[in-house]
Amino acid sequence: MPKKGQTNDFSFFGEIDLNEKGGIRSDTPAWYFDVHIDELEESMARKQRAIDHNLVEPEQALRMREEIKNEKAKLRAIKESRPTLTSAQIDKCANAYFSLESQIAESLPTRKEDREGLISPRDELKRMKTHHIEIDPDVARACGCEPRNGKITGDQANKCFSILGKHLGENYRVERLRRDGGGEAYKTMNDLAKAIFEGKEIRGM
Repeated sequence: MPKKGQTNDFSFFGEIDLNEKGGIRSDTPAWYFDVHIDELEESMARKQRAIDHNLVEPEQALRMREEIKNEKAKLRAIKESRPTLTSAQIDKCANAYFSLESQIAESLPTRKEDREGLISPRDELKRMKTHHIEIDPDVARACGCEPRNGKITGDQANKCFSILGKHLGENYRVERLRRDGGGEAYKTMNDLAKAIFEGKEIRGM
């Protein structure tokens, strides 16, 4: 969410995602999880069937009606929290999404490196916690991330990519960006991490 004094005309997080202090209480917005929506709808339908077919005692039916009422309100809040973006906002998000796709794919260690144990846990931690991924600040804040000099961390990049991909109907699984490796064109994880932390120029960063 934007800090005091900053403006942002859209957010992927709604009221249902905020805590008592107005801060985001989860890394991922409620509408992101289709399974939660499906579970709520199934819960309401199951309880309504039990009531309609007189399968429960009157006292229990009364309680179920109240539960259905609350679940309907929660479901409505989840669905309403998914933002409807303007064409300009969609373009901005799409540009950020494809930029993140390229940068994340290049920064991820390859499957070959993973299989051969070439990934340094220390360097991987730095990659995930260091601000080196470029992004439009408005899009980052809409995803609940605060950029530093126009850049976010590897962890934040994964989060933004997943939220943007889900909303845009694109691939939102970060693991699907991982390359197979095995050729000279692929940097090893240690080489990439060293370049990042020495401040060298890396394409897409």
